[in-house]
Order: sequence, then C-alpha cells, then structure tokens
Amino acid sequence: MSELEATHDKRPARKSDVIIGISPWIKELHERIAMVASTDVTVAIGGESGTGKELVARTLHNFSPRKRKPFVVVNCAAIPESLLEDELFGHVRGAFTDASHDREGLFAAADGGTLFLDEIGEMSLGLQAKLLRVLQTHEFRRIGEDRDTTVDIRLVTATNIDLELAVAEQRFRQDLFYRINVFPMHMQPLRERLEDVPLLAQHFLLLHRDKVSKRVEGFSAAALAKLQSYDYPGNIRELENKIHHALVLVSGEIIEPEHIPIADNQTRKSVEIDLNTDFRDLKRDVIENFERDYTIKLLEANKGNLAAASRQAGIDRKNLWAMARRYGIEVRHIRARTRGGSENDS
Repeated sequence: MSELEATHDKRPARKSDVIIGISPWIKELHERIAMVASTDVTVAIGGESGTGKELVARTLHNFSPRKRKPFVVVNCAAIPESLLEDELFGHVRGAFTDASHDREGLFAAADGGTLFLDEIGEMSLGLQAKLLRVLQTHEFRRIGEDRDTTVDIRLVTATNIDLELAVAEQRFRQDLFYRINVFPMHMQPLRERLEDVPLLAQHFLLLHRDKVSKRVEGFSAAALAKLQSYDYPGNIRELENKIHHALVLVSGEIIEPEHIPIADNQTRKSVEIDLNTDFRDLKRDVIENFERDYTIKLLEANKGNLAAASRQAGIDRKNLWAMARRYGIEVRHIRARTRGGSENDS
C-alpha cells in the first residue's frame, strides 16, 4: 500500500470514532465542534501528543456537509521533507528521474472533503509558502506541470508545538499562522481531566477484549483508583496501551490493580493544590478522593464484610453501603477477590 493510499480514508464513521468523557472540558469541546463543524472555517487543533487531535478532526469531518467525501490525513513529521511536496501536490510523468507516470497528490485526493495536516509545525518554510498559496487561491500545481488545478477542501491542522513561539523564532510563517488559526481548539491533557479515565478505560476494554479472546467485563474500584492516580505523559494513547496490557494479564472477568502496569512510585502520593480552583471545589475533591480510597482499603481489610468494616470504622453499616455505592465500589468484587464474606451480605 502506498503512502497515498494509506492516508486516503473513505471509510464511514465507526463506533470507536467517539469523544468520550464527563469532564466540563469535554462538554465544552463538544460545544465548540458543534459551532464549527457545519462551516468551512479552517480549524487549528493544538495539544500534546496522544490527546486525540486526529479524532477531533475526524469528528469535525463526520459532522460536516463534506462527510460523504474523503477525509485525508497527512502526518507532516512522518514524511521526509524531500517527499512531502510530492505527497501533497503530486507530479506529472517526467518531472524527475523516477517519475514514470502521473501521480495524484493528497490535495487532489481530498477534493470535496477534508484535508487534515497533522504536525504542521514540522513543515519547512518553503512548503509553508506553497500551502499558503493554495489556501489563498484554492489552486495548486503538480510538480513538473505548467498549469494550476482547482481544489475544494476544508483544512484542519494539528500540532503539539507552540506555533506562536515558532512564529516569533521565524520557524513558522506568520501569514500562514493567521490563515490556519481561524478557529483554534486546544486539547486538554488527560492528567487535567482524570475524571474521564473510568469511561475511557471501559471504552478501551470493550474495544480490545475480543483481540485477547476474553470476556472481561470491567474494573474493580481499586483498579479504577489506580488508573486515576497516574499522570499519563502519553495521554489517551498511553491509557489505551495500559488497558490492552491489562487485558492480556487478567484471567477473570474483572481487571484488578495488579493487572495494570503502573508502578507504585508512578502514582500521585500527595494532593496537588491548584490555586486557580475554587476552594470549596478543591476541598470537595480531596474529601471525595479520601472517602473512596478509605472505603476500598477498609472493605479489602475486612474481606468485603460490611458489618465488620462498619464496626472497625465506627460508621453505620447503611452509611458505609451508601458510600460504597456513591463511588461505584463493587463490594461483591472485593468479597470475591479476598475470598471472604457472602454475596448476599449487603
């Protein structure tokens, strides 16, 4: 399969093409996508690697009037600079030594649809100038050709570098920056929205469990707590990798902490104080994290026996049960794992 074929995507939307989460940022992201998807405005997506920039670009395409046309992805960092111009614009036969036949570029392949330029910050200044001309005139010229071709595309770009800084350092054209940065969208790193981890983890579990031929149903509360205690420098892509790893290790229906490849020295040991967060909200989060972790450890120490756990903690049994339900703690899973208590002890 050629580079062109590999990046020319005509497939329909899949169930996995979904932006998942419950955080306020996810709600805002959906709102911004709804604002701009139906337009032809150029969108610039910024953020760290692994935060889902291509998924957002694909979602914009799938909710646009262009959804039945191609969605073409170009990773500007993955294609050598000497080949990127040919990939984008194509060439005519005889344009250079190995040009034995005409070749359609990715701009032509995306005609009528969406062209997604990932890692645009890695594009050379010379190629940036040619891209600017296409955006201004809606025309491009194949290598070795003496006439222009008109193209109708919607451009979406992405980068993990600070383009404004790149402009200041003269590594990125200022005129191109203003042309592509019409509607900026910034992807939040996963460590800043850890409340989305449980839903994402379940999504990846369902997505990958058939690959390991196991009927894994979910995670224990302790496993979810472990997943939410990590900073994910690799963002969503790293979380997906860890869930896939856990699916290989697990032998039962429930993923436990020991199946998750996160070392104890990689988890958060202290509360992070964000002075930009309202005091009451931050205090509530700290209390909730404490209550969840305490309830898990208490129940594990008492092998899932609610009566014994409530006596040890000096908490009414009904209140302890309500607390467990509030944080999604499956008492029966703790009981089964620690091999104590009865399924009906509630």
